Amino acid sequence: MRLQIRIRHILLAALAVILISCAILYAEGLKDKVTLSYDYYGDNGYVSVYSPAIAIYKKITERFLIGVKMNVDAVTAATIARGSRIGKLDAVTSATPIRLFDDVRYAPSLFGTYNDGDNAFTLGGYYSTERDYTGRSFYANYVRQLNEQNTALGLGISQSFDYWRPGLDRELPRYKRDETKIDLSATQILSQTFTAQLIYTFMNTTGFLASPYEYITTDTFADYERYPSSRTGNALTLKLVKLIDDPTAVHFSYRFFKDSWDIASHTFNVELYRDLSNSFTIGAKYRFYTQTKADFTKPLSDYVRTDQYIAVDYRQSAFSSNTVGIMAILKPRTTETGLIDFNKMKIKGAVNYYWTSPNDYINYWYNVNKLQGVFTSISIDYEF
Repeated sequence: MRLQIRIRHILLAALAVILISCAILYAEGLKDKVTLSYDYYGDNGYVSVYSPAIAIYKKITERFLIGVKMNVDAVTAATIARGSRIGKLDAVTSATPIRLFDDVRYAPSLFGTYNDGDNAFTLGGYYSTERDYTGRSFYANYVRQLNEQNTALGLGISQSFDYWRPGLDRELPRYKRDETKIDLSATQILSQTFTAQLIYTFMNTTGFLASPYEYITTDTFADYERYPSSRTGNALTLKLVKLIDDPTAVHFSYRFFKDSWDIASHTFNVELYRDLSNSFTIGAKYRFYTQTKADFTKPLSDYVRTDQYIAVDYRQSAFSSNTVGIMAILKPRTTETGLIDFNKMKIKGAVNYYWTSPNDYINYWYNVNKLQGVFTSISIDYEF
């Protein structure tokens, strides 16, 4: 159902989370630790996603670490678009209308990291399954430290092999969905208070790229959405970290993306962090995103049955979004030790509010002029 596609855009992809975790390992060094986390997302489209996760990192030697992680995404929703679209499915097929139901996605992953101080290499993969979609991915990531570790060059490669199993009586033109992604990065410490990073990303996706469920109904016809069977994208990201004074730092990033569907996007993100003490840090963020429409996207009322491609997902239309959030990091300090040593613990939390611009595609499918949502996260790291 369309809900699964939304989850993949709402939550961090499992592979991205793993690669971020690897980057943190490179920066902090290999450590034995366990991480418990819990994410929540809810919006005015009547979707709620509950995502607990556990990760365990264990050093085998001083230079080699193995990590295992388990993510679960539990989804609840009373209706899609308050039921307005569901009741029209019979206009497309003679099947009984789909009733929205809870779905659960399980995503175990495993990786190994080698780090000798100048070279860091990670190899891993994950497997995810849900009611109508199976995902498999393998990835490798390499970072080389140069110039007395003031410079870092990185290469990341991932390949996913996904498969649709739609929960309705419909033959798809293809069931596979494969994606290749390559990241090239360069990080430079420019001074004791300023660091810059540049990342180039190449993405190529092939297979069935639409949703098996999303469709359009007009006065003259009804049909499922149809997209090209391939999509290639390129992105360039600039990240800057500046220490304003001893307790205050600002993080800025800009990302430009362009793909073969003629979608071009700009993403601006700024985060401000301030240490209130040696054990407590607070932060605030603002993110702005804007994109153009795909070359085959047009007003919903202009589509005809003979169109080669039909877009229903608002992410193929022109829109913008804003996100504001607050964050906190707590490192407990105590002189007492017992079964749990709180000095080895780090607690991180964040609350974000997200909203899109008014959009006809959003209104058509969700019966609201714009999407508004709240997503929160909390994690606990414990070194052992």
